[in-house]
Amino acid sequence: MTQHPSVSIIITAYNEAKTLPGTLDHLRQFKTITEIIVVDGGSNDGTTALAAEGFKLIQSARGRANQMNAGAAQASGELLLFLHSDTRLPGDWEQQIKKLDTGNVGGAFKVKFDAPGLFFALAAIGSNCRAAMTGIYFGDQAIFARRDSFNRIGGFPPLEILEDWEFSRKLRQAGKTVLLPGPVITSARRWLIYGKWRTAWLMHKIKLFYLLGVSPAELKKMYTDKR
Repeated sequence: MTQHPSVSIIITAYNEAKTLPGTLDHLRQFKTITEIIVVDGGSNDGTTALAAEGFKLIQSARGRANQMNAGAAQASGELLLFLHSDTRLPGDWEQQIKKLDTGNVGGAFKVKFDAPGLFFALAAIGSNCRAAMTGIYFGDQAIFARRDSFNRIGGFPPLEILEDWEFSRKLRQAGKTVLLPGPVITSARRWLIYGKWRTAWLMHKIKLFYLLGVSPAELKKMYTDKR
């Protein structure tokens, strides 16, 4: 891209009153964002009231794929950036986006966890190496796509889990993708709630079972969503 593309940031939320305010405050400092869209999936903890304060709020059926597609349908930016409510963009993300080649259809950022220690440093290195080698990105890496490419591949597939895996795979088939240096800073809360090693094992098990043909609906039963 020869000039800074207009960017729509789409944040999915469900009962994220604890994390959403900090993320929205963080985004206020960036002046080149075309719009920030918060897509709520039926929260009952005050999330919608927080999101309605100066941002575009829409309602959708619950589920990341449903919510991200709903946000994309109402976005006006040339570039769609999908952000988790507990993830922060790097201070120079705008400059990183501006340097994208015209042939790039999308990509993601390298990730770093907000918790200290060797375990989380190694977990981030592993995630970033996997993304660099395979072109498969996960949602906590702030996946982005050019809007025309997003529409061409049909958006996120309506899967209960691993919709980000399938989306990035289809995006890679549509053209050149890129892993930007970032890093985005994402919350380690799930790892801390359930235990670091238990969470690592669960995530690898889900990926393995998916490759072996287990349906996303069955895999979703393994993936609890306690906050």
